[in-house]
Amino acid sequence: MVDLATKCLHQDQPECEDVSAPMHVSTTFRYPQGYNDFMAVKQGLMEGPADPVGPFHIYSRDTSSTRHRLEQVLGSLEDAYAATYSSGLAAIYALLHHVQPNKILTTRHGYHGSHMTIGTFVRKRETEILYLEDGHKMDELSEGDLIWLESPLNPTGEVVDLSLYQSRPKGVVLAVDSTFAPPPIQYTLKFGVDIAMHSSTKFLGGHSDLLGGVLLTKDQKVHASLLQDRLVLGSVMGNMETWLLLRSLRTLKVRVMQQSKNAADLAQWLSSKSEKCLDVVDSIHHASLPGHEGHEAAKKQGDGWSGVLSIQFKTMNQAKDVCSRLKLFDNATSLGGCESLIEWRAAVDKTVHPALCRVNVGLEDIEDLKADLRQAFLSLN
Repeated sequence: MVDLATKCLHQDQPECEDVSAPMHVSTTFRYPQGYNDFMAVKQGLMEGPADPVGPFHIYSRDTSSTRHRLEQVLGSLEDAYAATYSSGLAAIYALLHHVQPNKILTTRHGYHGSHMTIGTFVRKRETEILYLEDGHKMDELSEGDLIWLESPLNPTGEVVDLSLYQSRPKGVVLAVDSTFAPPPIQYTLKFGVDIAMHSSTKFLGGHSDLLGGVLLTKDQKVHASLLQDRLVLGSVMGNMETWLLLRSLRTLKVRVMQQSKNAADLAQWLSSKSEKCLDVVDSIHHASLPGHEGHEAAKKQGDGWSGVLSIQFKTMNQAKDVCSRLKLFDNATSLGGCESLIEWRAAVDKTVHPALCRVNVGLEDIEDLKADLRQAFLSLN
């Protein structure tokens, strides 16, 4: 079996001699020779036969060379088919539009943007939203309904045991936001999930320089339907973002595995209470820690841990103030990039504990990151 790292470098079939994929910026393409005759016969306007016309591009809202190569690589991450979108939220909306559920079973927690997208979709619809925290179960759903989960959960990193949902009623679609744990950290479709969603802005992009989203599915008919919907919804990635993401995927495995290692090392140190500076820490949220919700599920669903962890401080002021006292952790939103970030999460999501900071652990040297956290924590006392 070909390793993920090799797929990321060689899965796409180049249409040119360039070693590094070129960026195509054209929005429209010349029709191939014989196209008009072919279409006239196809539409019954002329008797055939007409010479067949091979694969070609017409308009970039439909297909383009760079996007085709990108989706080949993205699909290979889970031996599936990929449909890319202009953002993660655009991908979620495309999923909802495709499923058209009467009921959505989900959690009250997780990324607030996803809840806002669901709220936009159900506006003036009779779609019912059922929350797991209210005791609702899968057996309340029927064919065509949707289960929407996050694994790991934003921002506290709980990992869902996806195998528990394999017994869902027939025809219920299981979709999972796996943004926090791309392959090889988590192989979502391997555990009975119908559609996996990634905000490719995050770990797949890995450089904080592009917006994008992707839906992955092993069902070819579902994939074809998603592409047809995308054509008319118009939510395609731009040419620059498409090229940037293809470039970024070449190094996906080495990046996320190193971020995984750094995050696990930091989580272990932060939770150790081994130094005076750590007195400001109340708890650490990361699936690498034994006893954390989803620790065992994470071990069986992939290789490694998310590069994101959360620090819960003892007071709100500590969480709010520490962000401006760090030198290597930029005080900024988002995650998955190769640089470390920290965010007082309550500033953007009022449902999160006010003493919690979300941390994206980057590719810096682990001892340098510890030293930066050490000096910042000591300044809070």
